[in-house]
Amino acid sequence: MTDKQIHEMRKAWERFVTDQGLDTQKVRQYVANSWQRCRQLEVDPHTPHQTCTNQLADQHLRFEHLQYLINVAQPVMENLHSFVGETGFQVVLADDRGIIVSQVGGQESQADMSLGSIRLGEDWSEAMRGTNAIGTCLVEQKPIKLQAFEHYCETNQSLMCNAAPIFEPDGPVIGVLNVSGDSQLDSLHTLAMVAAGAKAIENQLRLIHTRNKLQVAYKYSTTIINSMWEGLVSVDTQGMITKINEAAAQIFAVEADSVKGWHISNLVGPDAPILDLLKTGVSYEEQEVFLKAKGFSIFSSACLQYDDEGKSIGAIAVIRAPAIELKEKPKIKQKIKTTRSNIAHTANTRYTLDTIIGESDTINEAKRRVEIAAQSPSTVLIQGESGTGKEMFAQSIHSCGKRSEQPFIAINCAATPENLIESELFGYEEGSFTGAKKGGKPGHFEEADGGTLFLDEIGDMPLHVQVKLLRVLQERKVKRVGSSTEIPIDIRVIAATNKNLAKEIEAGRFRSDLYFRLNVLCITIPALRDRLQDLPLLIKALSGRLAEKLGRDDITVAESFLRACCIYPWLGNIRELENVLERAINLAGPDGLLTAELMELHTELVGGADVKRQSKVRPLKETEREMIELALDEADGNVSRAAMLLGISRNTIYRKFKEHQIDVK
Repeated sequence: MTDKQIHEMRKAWERFVTDQGLDTQKVRQYVANSWQRCRQLEVDPHTPHQTCTNQLADQHLRFEHLQYLINVAQPVMENLHSFVGETGFQVVLADDRGIIVSQVGGQESQADMSLGSIRLGEDWSEAMRGTNAIGTCLVEQKPIKLQAFEHYCETNQSLMCNAAPIFEPDGPVIGVLNVSGDSQLDSLHTLAMVAAGAKAIENQLRLIHTRNKLQVAYKYSTTIINSMWEGLVSVDTQGMITKINEAAAQIFAVEADSVKGWHISNLVGPDAPILDLLKTGVSYEEQEVFLKAKGFSIFSSACLQYDDEGKSIGAIAVIRAPAIELKEKPKIKQKIKTTRSNIAHTANTRYTLDTIIGESDTINEAKRRVEIAAQSPSTVLIQGESGTGKEMFAQSIHSCGKRSEQPFIAINCAATPENLIESELFGYEEGSFTGAKKGGKPGHFEEADGGTLFLDEIGDMPLHVQVKLLRVLQERKVKRVGSSTEIPIDIRVIAATNKNLAKEIEAGRFRSDLYFRLNVLCITIPALRDRLQDLPLLIKALSGRLAEKLGRDDITVAESFLRACCIYPWLGNIRELENVLERAINLAGPDGLLTAELMELHTELVGGADVKRQSKVRPLKETEREMIELALDEADGNVSRAAMLLGISRNTIYRKFKEHQIDVK
């Protein structure tokens, strides 16, 4: 601006703030719009609102979702400052509310010496600072240049500011890039550089967003593959293993990560039928393959894999291990029998840490504790409501620990009759009671020797059995019913309960000394209703597995179904969610779409309105459309006035008309 223009702008500002009218011939349209908004917001042009910079910064900058924006923007800001810094400019980054979250330069600049200096943590929204490049840019959502008396508040009229919005990939404004300096340091090129810098940040965010989506997609597919009960192995055209899931790794008694790159013959033998498939292209189903090295058979089905151009890229096989038949000579019968026993125990541990689905803070904390427990020999107490997956966590601890190759024995204390639980746990000698087997029988403690014993629903264990359990945990010796001989055992005990054991102790139903012995490492599994952000992940994984089980390859989840799930209380947790999904998939129409009606059917089956939770939250698009229509109604159809009432530009409101299909005459 020339001195004459600045003088005229000052006169226009003084006329406006003293209620003498707005000279639209001398004031740019977006500046005039902003001044009017400031008046509606009751911003004092002489004494604007103040913010507590340090406190606001401390509270706001801790949000992790801003840190990645700051990290991406920092190199761009430093590069931009290298061009404008010597002329006394400072470069700042604000979030989508106008809070300054990062800055470069300005400490020794003229701007820093002025009353309008911009500091980390300050709020530069229009409501707090009046018309300014950052706040006005957030409203207009386009590059903004403001100089001197175009600022609404006197304290900022020594500044010349250039700001450009930063948009999330395919989303709203996430922040603003701004360059500020003394109002006399005008440059025709500064705004263009700021706009280019904002675009560079957007491009980098888009790359990160794309990479994250690919990582999530890979994690989804890996989770689903590893949650399959059947073994899965894929090979390239040369027979080299490219993928093997946990179930297949357990069948072959190998580590999944270590065998990638092996030739398939190292697992199945030189006569592997999948090698013939690679040569002939002929698929096969339920073909029996005898593994000489293992001493048992597997059944396999396989077909070729193709790329987008129809070229073969390898093959994929689904395998399962049936009951093992003895096909070797009698002299090694005992060895094979032992191998079979170990495989039976290992097959019970289908779950590992990777099969626990969820990324919420509470579930991540639970998974972190699983990792700690897996590396420790201490007893573990898992607490959680019914259906949250307590055995999955117990198996994950076992699978990730040093005992993973040893037995995992699980017993449900609530489901075992009270008169049998003692003999089931500790075993018995011949003749110790009516019906006792000849020769006696070892209990679960002996069967789990070297491995892990999982005591589910420990809160339902009878008191007299609790006494014996406490002694076993202390002495690491077990005495069968009817015997005086103590048998040394080496076991890891994991207990689980859906009860509040502290209240059970107060009621005299659970021993406090046993509680303290069990509660060395504690893992609390959150209820599903307390981690609803994990619902999309859970629904995707579970519906994929169930759809495959039910032979439906056309299943998709409608947004209405997901919203209905989000307002349902899920008293049965993950178990109930699986039930809902299986019913919905069975009842889905020919298009395979899971809709809200299928979720409402479940609500009716389990009790109707008594279990349905009404949500006050509605889709943002619906409320946005309502506000636009309300503004138009109040403005008697005047688009400019409606835009002003909404605090957006005419261009933005016309874009919203098109987005929401609002017909304006």
